[in-house]
Amino acid sequence: MKTKILFVILLLSCVTLSAQQKQSPYAAKISRVLKRMPANNQLQLDSCMQQITALGVNGLTEMACMLRPPGKGDNTALQYALNGYANYVAAATRDSLRSKAIKAWGKALKLTTDASAKIFLIEQLQFFGDNTAIPLLKPCLLQPRYADPAVRVLSQIKTSASLIAMELALDKAKGNSEIALVKALGDRRYIAAEGAVTLRTSSPDPVLKRTALFALADIASEDSEPVLFAAAEKVNFAYDSTGATAAYLLFIDHLGHNWPTAPAQAAANKVLRQCKGDSLSHVRIAALKTIVDIMGDNATNTLTLAADNKDLQYAAAALAMAGRFMNAANADIWLQKGERSQPATKAAVITMLAATKQRVAISLCTKALKDSDARVRMAAIEASAQMQSPEMLSPLLVAMKTADSTEVKAIGNSLLSIRSRDVSGYVAVALQHAPPFAQITLLHVLAYKKAADKERFIRLLLDNENPDVAAAAKTTLEAVKE
Repeated sequence: MKTKILFVILLLSCVTLSAQQKQSPYAAKISRVLKRMPANNQLQLDSCMQQITALGVNGLTEMACMLRPPGKGDNTALQYALNGYANYVAAATRDSLRSKAIKAWGKALKLTTDASAKIFLIEQLQFFGDNTAIPLLKPCLLQPRYADPAVRVLSQIKTSASLIAMELALDKAKGNSEIALVKALGDRRYIAAEGAVTLRTSSPDPVLKRTALFALADIASEDSEPVLFAAAEKVNFAYDSTGATAAYLLFIDHLGHNWPTAPAQAAANKVLRQCKGDSLSHVRIAALKTIVDIMGDNATNTLTLAADNKDLQYAAAALAMAGRFMNAANADIWLQKGERSQPATKAAVITMLAATKQRVAISLCTKALKDSDARVRMAAIEASAQMQSPEMLSPLLVAMKTADSTEVKAIGNSLLSIRSRDVSGYVAVALQHAPPFAQITLLHVLAYKKAADKERFIRLLLDNENPDVAAAAKTTLEAVKE
C-alpha cells in the first residue's frame, strides 16, 4: 500500500515538474523586448515595436496579462512597452495593427483580475481605440472603478456609436459612473442626452447636480435656459456648491456661439436686469461680455451706457471691453462720450483711448489738462506718457504753470516718456517762465536728456533767487557735461 502511495506522489511530482519546464512560446521574445525598455533612441523603439507586432494577438495578450498588482513586482518596463505600442498602432497607416491590438486588449481585459492593471489597459485604448473597442468598454461603464477610464476612452473615440453607448449606460449608472457619464456627454455637447441630463439637475447629490448643470451649459440648447436660470435664481445668483450661477453664465457664453444669437442676448440681458446689487458685479460683467462678444463693433452704444454705471467695477470692465473693438469710428464716439461725461468716467475714457493709441485722445487730453477735476487732469498727464506724442509737449508745459506738486512730478515723467528730439528745446524755453518747483523738475528732465546744447538756458538759473533752483541748475550743468 505504501509503495502505491509513493508511486502516485512521484508521478504527480513529475507532471508538475514537466508543466513548470514547459515555457510559453512568447516568453523569451517578450523578455528580450522588456530588457530594452525604455528605449534609448527612436531606432531602438521602432525595433521593439516591430518585435511586439510579430508576437501576434495571442503573444500581445500574454504580454498585457503580465501586469502585476501593486507591490507584487515592477511593471515599469512592461508599461513602457505597452504604452509605446499603444501609440505605435495609433498611427493612421497602421489600421491592421490597430484591429489586432484591440482583439488582444479585449482578451487581456477578460483575463486580468487586478483592478490597477485593468485600468491601465483601458487607459491605453485612448490612443488607438475605435468603434470595435466599444463592446469591450460597455461593461466597464456601470462599474464605478472602471467607469471613469472607460468614459474617457469613449469620449476620445468621438463617434456617434460611442456617444450612444454612454447615453444608454446612463439609464442604469449610479454614483461615480453616473457622474462620469453625465460629464462626458456634456463635454461632447451631445444634445440627444439633454433630457437625461436635465433629470439629474434635481438630484439631491450636489456633485451630480453640479455636473448635470455644467453639462447642460456645455450642450447649450436653448431649451435648457429655463432650468439653468431657475437654478441660478434659486441661489440669488451667488456661488454655491452646485455652481448654478457659474453654469448659467457658461451656458449663455456657449449659447452665444450658436445661430441665431438672439436667445443668448436675451438671456444675458435678463441677467443684467435681475442682478442689481454691487455684490453681483462679476455676474453682470460676465453677461455684458457675452453681449459684447456677440455684437462686436456694434456694441459701442451698449458699452458707452455701461461706462456710466454707478458700479465702478462694472463700468471699468465695460471700458476694458471697449478697448478690444476700438477703431477710428468707435474712437470718435468715445471722444464725444469723454467730453460729456462726469469726471470719473471722463478720466477712465481718457485712459482707455490712450491705451489703444487713438489719436483722438490727444485733443481730449489737451482739454482735460485744464479740467477743474484733479482726477481728469492726472488721467490726461498719464495718458500723455502712454501716447508719447510730441503734440502733447506744449499742453503739458502750459499745464505745469498751474499744476500742484504731484501733477508737476507726473508731467516731468510724461516729458521723459515722449520720444522726440524736440523735448529738450520745449523744456528749455519753458524753463524760464515756470514756477520754482516746476523749474527744478524741468532741470531734471534736461539732465536726464543730457541736453548739453541747452547750457545757456540752464546758466540763466544759476543766480536764481530760489536756492533750490540755483542748486538744481548747478547739478544739471554738471550732468549734461558728463
